[in-house]
Amino acid sequence: MLFSIVPLVMLGWRSLQKGNVFGTSLRFVGLRNYRDMLAEGGGRALGVTAEYTVAFVLATMVLGLVLALLLNARVPGAGRLRAPFVIPLVVPAVATALIWSNLFAPRFGLVNRLLSGAGLDEVDWMSRPGPALAMVVLFGTWQFFGQNVILYLAALKTLPQDVLEAASVDGAGGWQRFRHVQWPMLRRDTLLILVVTTLTGLQTFTQIYVLTGGGPGGATRTALYYVYDEGFAKFDAGRADAMGMLLFLVSLAVTGLQIAVLGRRDDRA
Repeated sequence: MLFSIVPLVMLGWRSLQKGNVFGTSLRFVGLRNYRDMLAEGGGRALGVTAEYTVAFVLATMVLGLVLALLLNARVPGAGRLRAPFVIPLVVPAVATALIWSNLFAPRFGLVNRLLSGAGLDEVDWMSRPGPALAMVVLFGTWQFFGQNVILYLAALKTLPQDVLEAASVDGAGGWQRFRHVQWPMLRRDTLLILVVTTLTGLQTFTQIYVLTGGGPGGATRTALYYVYDEGFAKFDAGRADAMGMLLFLVSLAVTGLQIAVLGRRDDRA
């Protein structure tokens, strides 16, 4: 508890000070750091973070649930899909990001070669805002959706089999069993997975640092990358601390809202 509260208090105090990252020549400026941060790229960074997080959460949770259902049902051929989601979990993020950057390279990348072979125009993924953000979302999804597969699969294994067998005896098909039996019992697990996945999306950094460096033109510059850029590239600790504090408050608010909304639905059910 001490190692969580003290750094947070220090972050809040430093966000109200003007000075460098070394803590020298500090002077109190109040909320000026927050105002300057939002005006000088911080607002856009929060917007990019929101776009990335929404797409990342939807993709990783849907893919994770679908693949977990296939593996749990022992669908023929589903076992071959284990490697694509296990490998990113055990390989360092920097290594996988370098591999991914080569796949999407403008001239010799495999993705553009496939597009060219199919008679489609090649895409310069690194220098166009839309494709760059899409590439980062795809990479983040591939890197982390395996975590959700494991969590959902573990949750599915704990469901009472007698209830599922009774539903099958009553003539319920696969979709009906999922919608009316499995999904209601997975709601609490889904809440946990949603919170973990959202926090992962809000804190993304390594993928962007290796793949795009926040570019092009700030199109992939997330809030956490803004903290790094302002604090360690420009040595403006005030703005970096202000964004860090704001990101913490946003994460806390989003998590609390998710718990409240899904908790009410679970109580009604």
